[in-house]
Amino acid sequence: MSLSPKLIRQFLIWLVVGIAVYGIAVAYADFDKMKESLAMVGWLGWSAVLALSTINILFRFGRWQLYLNALGHHVPAKRSLQYFVAGFAFTSTPAKAGEALRSLYLKNREGVPYPDSLGALFVERLTDLITVVLFALAAAYPFEEYRWLVALAGCVTLSMLPLIHSQFLRTLLTRLSDKIANTRIQTAVGHLVELITSSAALLRSAPLYGGMALSLIAALAVCLIMYIVLTLLGAEISLALAIGIYATGILVGALSFLPGGIGSAELVMIGLLMLAGVDKTTATAATLVCRIAALWYSIGLGVVAVIRLEFLSGNSQEKI
Repeated sequence: MSLSPKLIRQFLIWLVVGIAVYGIAVAYADFDKMKESLAMVGWLGWSAVLALSTINILFRFGRWQLYLNALGHHVPAKRSLQYFVAGFAFTSTPAKAGEALRSLYLKNREGVPYPDSLGALFVERLTDLITVVLFALAAAYPFEEYRWLVALAGCVTLSMLPLIHSQFLRTLLTRLSDKIANTRIQTAVGHLVELITSSAALLRSAPLYGGMALSLIAALAVCLIMYIVLTLLGAEISLALAIGIYATGILVGALSFLPGGIGSAELVMIGLLMLAGVDKTTATAATLVCRIAALWYSIGLGVVAVIRLEFLSGNSQEKI
């Protein structure tokens, strides 16, 4: 098998944590009222949000294939999709380390070197971060007094793209690393430089901006879930604000370094929705539906993909 007992244990621990967090959220919002709110979503609503979540995954997979092709690895789409989705099974592991499982499959079954797949994973995370920041800025756009700040922050964020694929950044980080006395920080900066170097082919204009475009479409699909769910629950909120609140929650979840942002992302989303005038029960219900449709749905698909790869199509020798 490719899966170590430690990875499986981490998955189970954070599965229990996730269930506990959502149980507390339901109790906080009043169980009976939550049932009524969730019933308002209905099968049609669930179908819509899961369809958007699927679109998000497919566009992210398209970006992944773009990166692999740019690195000279032409993995058949069907097998590549299985490896890609399998990584989602361990989104809830610390630092999403379990997502590197796709690198293991690519190395053992397709011969793709680890530096290439890990470099692709790094650029994937980078474009995800930039995209989430841009959408999070949408939360402030409806307020006229903050629009100039939104425009400025957006321009600064986008200006990072040409800087990232320049030799200047790598040289600057290397020099900073040499001057830092703290060994841990020096090592971390060194690893960052190695990742950027191994990702050099993907940080050129065509794959970088192409990947960025796919990231924007994928993120828009999943952020729309919040607006649709709130609309179904009868909440009055602008599209930009709903998208911005969801993106802000995801951003805080990522910065919290909690596996999958479990707990932190939900807390921020609920809090911001209540500040926007949404009542407690509706805010909690909308957040839980969004997180189930986006996070736990992908984890479920990942578990299915792992089972297929591990037990139905042969096992790998190495473990992660």
